[in-house]
Amino acid sequence: MFDIGFSELLLIFIVGLVVLGPQRMPVAIRTVMKWVRTIRGLAANVQNELTQELKLQELQESIKKAEHLNLNTLSPELAQTVEELKQSAEKMKANLDKQASDANHALQEQIDTVRNENVQENKLEKTENSTALDETNQDPDDLTQNIEDELSLDEQLAQYIDQYHPAEDAQPVSQQEKK
Repeated sequence: MFDIGFSELLLIFIVGLVVLGPQRMPVAIRTVMKWVRTIRGLAANVQNELTQELKLQELQESIKKAEHLNLNTLSPELAQTVEELKQSAEKMKANLDKQASDANHALQEQIDTVRNENVQENKLEKTENSTALDETNQDPDDLTQNIEDELSLDEQLAQYIDQYHPAEDAQPVSQQEKK
């Protein structure tokens, strides 16, 4: 690669030995070898990525050519394989939709449970606060306002959760995927 012969390599080693000394020379050689390995690894990674990108581009071009030739002109075996792939994709989509709806249902049940528990806790706190108010003679408006603030925050959170729909996060289906 660099066209370095044995004599040049020996000269570099002797100069390095004189400059660095015998104690630091092995450390310097190890460091240089690590750099060389790292650079070779990076070069190999870049080469692999370029190869994969070229293969991907060739595959995309082949798919475009097949679309232009129309699927009807394909061999029966290939057409059957394409149909099987479409069916398996539909099954996977149906399974994912079912799992998403199950997860949404479970989440909604948990939200309802938490809401009910929160309402019950607030009612309990309200009765405790009214009992404590009788004992301490505090201003009832202050305690009522604190409880209302807590309830309004819970209601706001519940509204945000109700407005969230996971189906909106899904990627839009392109025209080619619909076919």
